[in-house]
Amino acid sequence: MVITILNRVLLMLVLTLPYKSNVSVYHIKSYIMSYTHKNVFLFFSIVALVVAASCKKDFLNRQNPEAISADEVWNDADLVGLYVNKIYNDRTEGWGQHFYNNITDESRSTYPGNEPNQLLIGQWDDVNNPMDIWGAAYTSIRRMNEFFYRMETSPLAAEIKEQLSGEVYFLRAFMYFDLVKRYGGVPVIDHFQGIDEDLEVARATTEETFVFILADLDRAYERLPDTAPKSKASKATVLALKGRVLLYWASPLFNPENEQERWQQAAEVNKQLIDLGEYSLYDNLNDLWLNTSNTESIFQIEYKLPEKYHDWDAVVKPLVLANNTAGYGSILQNLVDAFPMVNGKSIHEEGSGYDAQNPYVGRDKRFYAFVAYNGAKMKGTTSGPPLKEITLEIYRGGRDYDQDPSTIIYNTTTGYYTIKAVNQENTIYRGGFGSDQPWIELRYAEVLLNFAEAQNEYLSAPDPTIYEVLNLIRRRAGITQDLEVGTFTKDQMRTIIRNERYVELCLEHKRYWDLRRWKLATSILNGQRGMGVVITKNDDGSFSYDYQPVDPQPNVFTEKMYYMPIPRSELTKNRKLAQNEGW
Repeated sequence: MVITILNRVLLMLVLTLPYKSNVSVYHIKSYIMSYTHKNVFLFFSIVALVVAASCKKDFLNRQNPEAISADEVWNDADLVGLYVNKIYNDRTEGWGQHFYNNITDESRSTYPGNEPNQLLIGQWDDVNNPMDIWGAAYTSIRRMNEFFYRMETSPLAAEIKEQLSGEVYFLRAFMYFDLVKRYGGVPVIDHFQGIDEDLEVARATTEETFVFILADLDRAYERLPDTAPKSKASKATVLALKGRVLLYWASPLFNPENEQERWQQAAEVNKQLIDLGEYSLYDNLNDLWLNTSNTESIFQIEYKLPEKYHDWDAVVKPLVLANNTAGYGSILQNLVDAFPMVNGKSIHEEGSGYDAQNPYVGRDKRFYAFVAYNGAKMKGTTSGPPLKEITLEIYRGGRDYDQDPSTIIYNTTTGYYTIKAVNQENTIYRGGFGSDQPWIELRYAEVLLNFAEAQNEYLSAPDPTIYEVLNLIRRRAGITQDLEVGTFTKDQMRTIIRNERYVELCLEHKRYWDLRRWKLATSILNGQRGMGVVITKNDDGSFSYDYQPVDPQPNVFTEKMYYMPIPRSELTKNRKLAQNEGW
């Protein structure tokens, strides 16, 4: 019995291998030996499923127990479901991609030579690009296309095939969107390629790629249920992604002629999701990523200790609480200054009440939920329980700044840390292990902001619906004064919306792509240096603030970087590929 179950477990792992008509258990066992810890979650999921299913059928060939046919994989609903789960696991986003925060005007990594600091100064190209996903994306797309090919002859029940197909159409659209926002038009491969085909496929245009993505989303919408777990696709999930895709397609980078119908379509789809009434802003900003039943998350990547985990609770803390890793998320002064006062006014605006001698007083709730500043409280551990709470000392000679010259590299260089999405009650994190809060990829606040932006760009002047959704977000942040209808021009409203995105979605890997699609990276990033604060504690206990650049040299973002280079290795393999201009 144990051997049979083990063999079935090995069978499941064939789903991650290239297709063969018969694959021996010996070869799969060899393949397992190359698995890393990232595959442990998949492995144990398979074990649990197989144990539950072991009494109802025998997947092995009784005449040759070492032989496994493809039919036995594609004819079983449980195995096909696991295959689709593997495709979900191909998503490139998640907590491990936090370097995207550190290459904009949001935060900085303290390690001088690591990836984000090299990206900031333009040290990336068609050979070395940490943001490149080309190979991984097309591997996943081939996996998806094989799914569709096998479903054509699979005897699974129609309703099972229908729903799983909807999920895979959604995931294929998402993967092509990840490609187009990086490279522009890419080869669109919509079927499972055979070895007798011409495998060198030319790039589609950017418009053709967006059209294909939208068609896949429509196919997904037709097949998916109204609701599903937050880690799975549903009709609402499709609408959220489609609203984002349309917003990007309408934006200056992809819409140089400013075709107004694209903005209109983006506004309509985001409004369609809003009008469903299925989601709302979750009131507790500190708890949004910790309460899995919150009303705001639409689609998320889930983690489960000890099999699947991330490092967020450690990497953003000062050394005294980091427990073996630190220095990956020091918030910039640029972002700090973007948070409004509780009355809704900018700190630079007359009547805001901002006090330069007490700069952290009177800000909106998001500031206190996202930013860890001098004097703020932070919880954590250095070696496991018990939990301890500290008051941050981020000033000259302070423990969490430069008290120990040998550990400066592990503490903030900007004068700030972050507590956004941090589980402050976690006592088991260590280095890259121990955090399990979900990565929320699509949430309702973004949908509201997507609608506001698209509607404002489509109309000649902002209408009441724009004010309404922005006020919802700002009220949740504790802002006491609503934006008054009719007060702002289209250009003024654009500035407000962009700042709300900057603050509300900070550290969620959105800002970098926003600056690209708006074609503002060449002005906001290029030639600039991120700002921080050096705080001095005076003899009377008060503090003085000196605002200084923290980047050792100006950032580099040139015009050619709006479209990333296709990897040189791919150009060598596919002679029909044309490189993006300037690379």
